Amino acid sequence: MLGGAAVRLAAGKRAVIFDVGNTLLHVDYAHVAGVLRTQGHAVEPEAIRAAEYAAKAALDRALAPDVVPEPSVQAMLWRQPDGRPSYFATMIATLGVPTAAVLPALAALEADNRARSLWRVVEPGTADVLAELRRRGLGLAVISNSDGRIEADLDASGLGVHFAFVLDSAVVGVEKPDVRIFEMALARLAVPPAAAVYVGDVYGIDVLGARRAGIEAILVDPLDRYQCPRDCPRVTMLSELLDLL
Repeated sequence: MLGGAAVRLAAGKRAVIFDVGNTLLHVDYAHVAGVLRTQGHAVEPEAIRAAEYAAKAALDRALAPDVVPEPSVQAMLWRQPDGRPSYFATMIATLGVPTAAVLPALAALEADNRARSLWRVVEPGTADVLAELRRRGLGLAVISNSDGRIEADLDASGLGVHFAFVLDSAVVGVEKPDVRIFEMALARLAVPPAAAVYVGDVYGIDVLGARRAGIEAILVDPLDRYQCPRDCPRVTMLSELLDLL
């Protein structure tokens, strides 16, 4: 299903820039459920996936209006410097974990992610979609707020071969939604903003960040539950990109 299908992209696209987390490489929800189970919290993988929507909404609120928080957006995944709930803390609390148990569960997940990224599931057909976009003559690239591992993770997954380059925020020193990281990508692709489209799963980071650089965006909304303006095309799976591009 094409969510937000009434919102169409302008013609003339020559490049597609992708986010990675929950766009190309997805959270291993079954593994997360197992980590939480070791902390005494019995939750189902699909419940975790649904709870991420609350975390995305909290992240969108933290980013408004057009303010990049300190120390970084990437840091907001785990612990907020001012004590506000982080992305994963919000997700854990939404699952019904008691308040006193949220921080221990968060610490367990954070340690697990340091050992191996939680974003490691490639959904069926992803490589085929990327190959088809390239066959259609589109240049493909990646911009990801990450910790320096994302290019290696994409290579390990078999997806890295499809991209002209990968911009990892920890490597280049700039992160979304800062317009500069989008401008870096445009310069390397040698296309104007109107000829590119960005695909990502967080409205306040991916959609609004891309727009500041003059790039149209597509929102990945797998459960069609994202409570944000329906002012851009939405897809529930990457294969739907082939109907838009």
